[in-house]
Amino acid sequence: MHEATRRRLFLAARVGFAIGIAGVLALAASRSWDDLRRVDFQLSPAWLLAGVPFTFFGGILLPLAWRHLLGAYGVELPRAKAVRVWCLSQASRFIPGNVALVASRVLLSSKEGVPRSLAGASVVMEGGLIVVWGGFFAAWLPSSRFPGPLRLLMAVGALGVLVGLPALLRLAGRLLPRFPALAPDTIRLRHLYEAIGLYGLNNFVRASGFVFVAAALHTIDLRDVFLIIAAVNLGALLGMVGITPAGLGVREGVIAGLLAARFEAGNAAAFAVAFRAWDFAFELVWIAIALWWERRFRLRALTTATT
Repeated sequence: MHEATRRRLFLAARVGFAIGIAGVLALAASRSWDDLRRVDFQLSPAWLLAGVPFTFFGGILLPLAWRHLLGAYGVELPRAKAVRVWCLSQASRFIPGNVALVASRVLLSSKEGVPRSLAGASVVMEGGLIVVWGGFFAAWLPSSRFPGPLRLLMAVGALGVLVGLPALLRLAGRLLPRFPALAPDTIRLRHLYEAIGLYGLNNFVRASGFVFVAAALHTIDLRDVFLIIAAVNLGALLGMVGITPAGLGVREGVIAGLLAARFEAGNAAAFAVAFRAWDFAFELVWIAIALWWERRFRLRALTTATT
């Protein structure tokens, strides 16, 4: 099968998936229209302060995990450079499709000495790890949403993929001999498993930040903590599969649908929108920090060149 044909089929599958999700959400919204217009919050804004460290420091876990992913293939980037490159490239994820994100990551990484093939492959690996960890945390959904055997299968399957990832990457390296940067004998297990752990910690920490946002808007109990973490991870997982920029709409719809039975449709939809706004605000903070680092980097390079 030609590469162009595979791309068209993959795009068609993603479009079909997005349309299917949109249809299910539209049907659910039409059945709960009256509930969607009712929002009954019990505000406790102090919880937002408790959530700030989780979301803020969660924003640096992905760049550091990506740094270890590169380290697994023998490429060492200083932490500041890894954060700068990752955050600046991540801003392009709001452009439809993944082409802009990959191109931006490859371009910025190559300026720091990262092989282009590795930089591009790292975006794919990163997306895969986030999806797999999302499946693991989605297994925390209560049995009323998914049957126990399915949740157990999701959790065990996710852990199996994470443990066996070195073997999968070695196989991929053998199938891509034209890219020496991905050679199977270059993989450093310690760096790879550190990257895996950081990606999982990111999923958990960022989702925990949303728990505090929910607590600031509505009274919750311990069971809701697991529900929110699972709903956020499943929403992010399905949002990555869809074609909308940064999963816009898909992520919010999935989260709202999963939380509706517990908090009612109006509150659940408001939660989903609040989660996106909260996350986006901190993403802008990290982009601003990355731009500041970029400016310092350029000034330092200019000073060095003129002395």
